[in-house]
Amino acid sequence: MSKHLFISILLGSLAILSIANAQGKPNIIVIVADDLGYGDLGFTGHPTIKTPNLDKLSKGGATFTHFYSPAQVCSPSRAAAITGRMPHRLGIYSFIGGSSGSLTHLPKTEITIPQLLRKNGYQTAMIGKWHNSLIEVQMKRDKAGKNDIPSMDHYGFDYWFCSDDNAKIRNKPNWIRNGKNEGMKKGLAANIVGQEAVHWLTKERNPSKPFIQFVHFYEPHWYVDAPEDITKQYLAKDTDNKNQAIYFAAVTNVDKEIGNIHRTLEELKIADNTLILFTSDHGPSTLGDGKRDRNYGSAEPYRGYKYGLWDGSVHAPGVAHWPAKIKPNTIIDTPAGAIDWLPTICEVTKTPLPANLELDGKSHLSLLMGKSMQRQKPLQWHHYNTNFNHAPNPNAVLRIGDYVICGFYAPETQLKRSSWKEKHLKLVKTGKLVRFQLFNIKTDPTQKTDLSKQEPEQFKKLKTQLINAHSEMQSQAMGWDGVQPIKQLTN
Repeated sequence: MSKHLFISILLGSLAILSIANAQGKPNIIVIVADDLGYGDLGFTGHPTIKTPNLDKLSKGGATFTHFYSPAQVCSPSRAAAITGRMPHRLGIYSFIGGSSGSLTHLPKTEITIPQLLRKNGYQTAMIGKWHNSLIEVQMKRDKAGKNDIPSMDHYGFDYWFCSDDNAKIRNKPNWIRNGKNEGMKKGLAANIVGQEAVHWLTKERNPSKPFIQFVHFYEPHWYVDAPEDITKQYLAKDTDNKNQAIYFAAVTNVDKEIGNIHRTLEELKIADNTLILFTSDHGPSTLGDGKRDRNYGSAEPYRGYKYGLWDGSVHAPGVAHWPAKIKPNTIIDTPAGAIDWLPTICEVTKTPLPANLELDGKSHLSLLMGKSMQRQKPLQWHHYNTNFNHAPNPNAVLRIGDYVICGFYAPETQLKRSSWKEKHLKLVKTGKLVRFQLFNIKTDPTQKTDLSKQEPEQFKKLKTQLINAHSEMQSQAMGWDGVQPIKQLTN
């Protein structure tokens, strides 16, 4: 047999395997942007930023108008999304610091989406930002014979390519592939993540098996950076300065890489039976005073930014694209969120859920199919440190129907923005809600009109629900290792 004939037969076999897989279990790609605001995309109404590829996915599938992140800052949001459980059950309350000695991590006992799907015959891959533990610390402790931090394999990943450096965007250091540090890679993180996602799809995966691939971009997180050619295009348009143009270009650059991933699926003839889920990990970051500050993200029309708990702090873009099942131009107004991904993905892939797994999310597959969904547990958020003396934010929030009930701690009890530290456990346990406000988020997205006096019965009812939910959170809240209740650590 000639070499060329052998290659032709091999390629033909791979194509047959891909087609067979496309007709069987669906593939899943979970795409998450970092610090991207609800209003930063073409399909959510931004007047300047161009996102043609995400607009295409939105138009070709389902778009959530009220989709939410599980938390208002990176690590707890990502931990909750991959487990379907609220951050207080995981012991992760704020972002895991980048110091080389940090041991904070998603507890070993938690059950994750990739763990469950791997048991169901799926290949699993993580490309990009992880932020649920420090991989480098885990590797170093393994070498020293101390494996306190679970490996990425334990969390359910067959393959991973990540960096613990979550801030540097250009020439990011310490990229780790399957436990081996490959050092710095030149270029922008979005392009590296996009290229590696395509590499895994075309070179690493087994075409005969279904897969779930997590593609987590680092942009448009601070320090925001972008290609010069795209930046120049925005400088010639409606931008106030170069830093704003850089932010706009960073979003467009992420969109470009998402387009490359989608085109790869089409070339492999597996796009029709691949469910693509897209969101941001929370709302946009605030614009600071520094000369290098490029946080020009927008939550419009909603109020709020990262670290707070106004609606725009957690109101995120949400798209589900699955040509084999989801009708184009599907608009979903029912509130849902990434906290629902674990049960949704398990229902989509017919993956059994453990009988004793207590979830806070609920499958919203019925919404994707154009049907209704009844939620047993309301979407809710709690954080010990969201207020600033000059601009108080809620510390506890429930969304029930069109209503949002907000509870506030006294501003003077709050810390400056900071990463999670074990000494903060006492603040989680002892915070007191001292005042409340009620809003209708459908008619008042900017949350300017407090309805507590106009609708006293509704206010009383939802205030009681919020107080009970917050008390339940505090009674169940765990230490960062997910084992010790906070009361044992703060007595």
